[in-house]
Amino acid sequence: MKIGLVLNPASGRNGRRSFWPTLRRAIEKQGADVSVRETRGLGDAERFARELAVETDLVVAVGGDGTIGEVAGGVLKSGRPDVAFSFIATGTGCDFARNFAISRDPAAIAERLTSATVRLIDAGLLTCDEGNGETVTRHFANIASFGVSGQIVRAVNAARKGRRLPAAMIFFCHSVLQILRYRPCNIRLRLDGEDVYEGPITAVAVANGGWFGGGMNVAPAADVADGFFDVVVMRGAPRLKVVTLMNSIYSGAHLKNPLVSVHRAKLVEAWQIGSEVALIDSDGEAPGRLPARFEVLPGALSLKL
Repeated sequence: MKIGLVLNPASGRNGRRSFWPTLRRAIEKQGADVSVRETRGLGDAERFARELAVETDLVVAVGGDGTIGEVAGGVLKSGRPDVAFSFIATGTGCDFARNFAISRDPAAIAERLTSATVRLIDAGLLTCDEGNGETVTRHFANIASFGVSGQIVRAVNAARKGRRLPAAMIFFCHSVLQILRYRPCNIRLRLDGEDVYEGPITAVAVANGGWFGGGMNVAPAADVADGFFDVVVMRGAPRLKVVTLMNSIYSGAHLKNPLVSVHRAKLVEAWQIGSEVALIDSDGEAPGRLPARFEVLPGALSLKL
């Protein structure tokens, strides 16, 4: 069996140096032929995944949500989009991994990668304004969103480049700062061809999986294999109410807030109204801004887990 690992060396926690040699030995002990590609910058993971998809039996993303999303996109854009895909979550938030019950023990991971059965799960396809008038298209495995979440991901990713604080602290501090600075943007939202909302938003999450933002359970009922997005609309509010609303997402209590509504859709379209820019977050990366289109791809990924 040939396994291709797309590794983000910047992702991970303490103990990574001992973890990777142990994991590789455990995989090779299962009789697998392992090929490793290390990323250096944005776009590398997608490119490596496209290449490995035609050379191996299984493509594995090793990193955070951004790496997982890029690798999934690379597989889907490759000449073998149905090749088996898996992941080893080492990022700060690991939000996509929260949708599954998986072990972090190297021996258990090796057993899973070589012996687990394949199940089909959905993916998302995002088309949006890159920010310079050009159109960008990318896949996402977990969640894409826009509003304050788009501003938060940009601030957090910029802070991580030269970080001295723990990653979780960076995320918390910049989340609070961006929420306090956020001015609600006005949008028009269309789901499966029907206009459902027009007005100010705090954020809109287009959810394939249930978690984003480092453990926020934004879409508790989301199912990665049901062929639908759970679309969570958080309408605009004064800053202190937004802080309270965002904090309640960790427990899922935000669904009881009158500012929040949840919808199910296969196609999500959104446009900005007015001068405030609605920035997008896609699996922890920052691809662009509204206008945008989010399309579910039922059963697109052959997940080995």
